[in-house]
Amino acid sequence: MCPIWTQTEGSEEDMKGDPFSALYDMMRTAGQEDAPTGPALMRRGTVRNVSPLTIDVAGTTQEADRFYICDRLAAGHAEKLTVSGDRVSGALDISASCPMGSHDSMAILRGTVALNAVATQDGPVLKPGDEVLLLTADDQMFYIIDKVVSCG
Repeated sequence: MCPIWTQTEGSEEDMKGDPFSALYDMMRTAGQEDAPTGPALMRRGTVRNVSPLTIDVAGTTQEADRFYICDRLAAGHAEKLTVSGDRVSGALDISASCPMGSHDSMAILRGTVALNAVATQDGPVLKPGDEVLLLTADDQMFYIIDKVVSCG
């Protein structure tokens, strides 16, 4: 698994002073070596269209080829989920039959429920009008970090 932050000489101080620039530097290193360098800037954008993706950034509409998007915001994103618990409520219908024909019911008194599943998003998370947090170094290429909402 890839570490999110690897401490090197001076990096702890960089992370305290400007964590977004440090995050951008890590993404630049992992992505393409010829990406622009410099301090990272945070921008807020408004989704105008989902397909193709267009986002209004500071009054300028940016097209899909200018974005890198967080995978979980993309349509069709799937994640493996493991859910378990020992307190499940609700109706449970079980139909069973005995090969001898002597009985046809079953009782479950207690147990553990475990579920392994893959959850797939039904369409894109982003919708027109949604606001997103963007990270950029040059206002030309943008990293969509996440969808954001107002607290007030």
